[in-house]
Amino acid sequence: MFDFLKVKAKSKKPLVKKTVGNPNKLNSKGTVRIDKFVFNVREINLKGFILDPYDKDVVITGQKFRFEIDAMYGEKEVKGRAEAVVTKIAQNALAAAFTTKFF
Repeated sequence: MFDFLKVKAKSKKPLVKKTVGNPNKLNSKGTVRIDKFVFNVREINLKGFILDPYDKDVVITGQKFRFEIDAMYGEKEVKGRAEAVVTKIAQNALAAAFTTKFF
């Protein structure tokens, strides 16, 4: 009658988590904090970074903003505060270029 109460023997199969959506989200290189919001860094280089997913309306294209970053660029840890300008927002991702020399 109450099938959900039956106790099953533990399976010897390893648990595999299924990924839903963009597989690049798993390759987070760190985080960027804008105001009180924290976003994942999908890509970072000497010129700027890409945030994915970007699902808030915190900044708009062309706007300068200050942020805190904690990310990895190759073997180098990038941590601190800087300023950037939004170059593009598309498909729940934000691209920004550094306006200050950061690293």
